[in-house]
Amino acid sequence: MFIAIDIGNTNITLGVLENSLWEEYRFSSDENQSVEHYEEHFNLLKQSLSATSVEGIVVSSVVPQLTPLVLEAVKFVFHTNPYVLEKKWYKKLPIVPTNPDEIGTDLVANALAAWTIVQDKLLVVDFGTALTYTYVSREGRIEGVSIAPGIQTSMNSLSSKAAQLPEIKLDLPERALGTNTVEAMKAGILWGYVGQVQFLIEKIKSEKGQDLTTIATGGLSEVLKPLQKSFDIIDKHLTLKGLYYFYKLMV
Repeated sequence: MFIAIDIGNTNITLGVLENSLWEEYRFSSDENQSVEHYEEHFNLLKQSLSATSVEGIVVSSVVPQLTPLVLEAVKFVFHTNPYVLEKKWYKKLPIVPTNPDEIGTDLVANALAAWTIVQDKLLVVDFGTALTYTYVSREGRIEGVSIAPGIQTSMNSLSSKAAQLPEIKLDLPERALGTNTVEAMKAGILWGYVGQVQFLIEKIKSEKGQDLTTIATGGLSEVLKPLQKSFDIIDKHLTLKGLYYFYKLMV
């Protein structure tokens, strides 16, 4: 059994790989919580697992303040020293970040997994807290990233800034115009994201070549159904797979 832990700005995602299948668990990221809080989450996970032997654990984090708390909790619960995907290990990867000081480790994990699978030029679109587009060349070099606010982030921001706008569920309406506030918010934001993603994919293809492989990932990668034809691969576990490939390179 292998465990991948991706510490994001909104959620901590735990992926458990057993018998070639991934199980995914999520809970909120909160740097103000104690180590004991995270130990409780990991203990609950441990109790739910059928396997008792842990092959290895890898942690990726874009929240530096939270990383030591999670690492301490992981060591205490699983009695294992996890690997941490960070800049000092990039030289061991078959991909090369152009700007290693700034790129998030989640994007590096995505690129590593995607290039390992495709081994050709590709574009990863990650539907997370941020909506990111990461281009990897045929040679395995991360040559560019585009970042926009994520779908849920935009929805939450709009709701919080206007007292009369409610928080709503993310499901794509049939029409681009709503007849009430909730429908109007869904239509404007979700259909707006459909347009953004389609446009940026075509823009990047015009710059990098039409033959690149497009891959969607992230917790919201399956929300926008009209975009499915825009992607060659949809894999919501791509980041977790990247952490597993990193682990295999380290052992």
